[in-house]
Amino acid sequence: MNVKQTRGEILDALNTLLTRSHDAEEGYQEAAENTKDSELKSLFLAQSRQRAEYAMELDREIRTLGGEPDKNTSILSDLHRAWINIKSAFASDNDKATVQECQRGDKEALDDYNNVLQQTDLAASTRELLLRQKQSIESAHASMARLALVV
Repeated sequence: MNVKQTRGEILDALNTLLTRSHDAEEGYQEAAENTKDSELKSLFLAQSRQRAEYAMELDREIRTLGGEPDKNTSILSDLHRAWINIKSAFASDNDKATVQECQRGDKEALDDYNNVLQQTDLAASTRELLLRQKQSIESAHASMARLALVV
């Protein structure tokens, strides 16, 4: 395993997670706008706010380490949200499709967190921050998986 150890590599890895947090924040916001179900809307908005908080935490961590945080979402995520809009407009069970897309997005975030945690030599405080965020994303992912079965 090739462990990322240089300051630049660590900052790049954290910026990857920051971008993923911005993506999730906007994705959940988009999901909230695409549902008419008030409970789902509340859940999606709560997840969006949580990911905004994660982005702020990652932003602070990157700055603490002397880096410059990325402010954008990924182009792939922007395209994916456009696809969710199109899919939701035509799907008869659009809440189910939206929940499944949120679940998929959380899975991608978890993959990124696992990669950073396994392949990056992080300070203990940074590792603790990422583990806490990852645990919460795992919980959201499990919630989306359960919801996908019932919506």
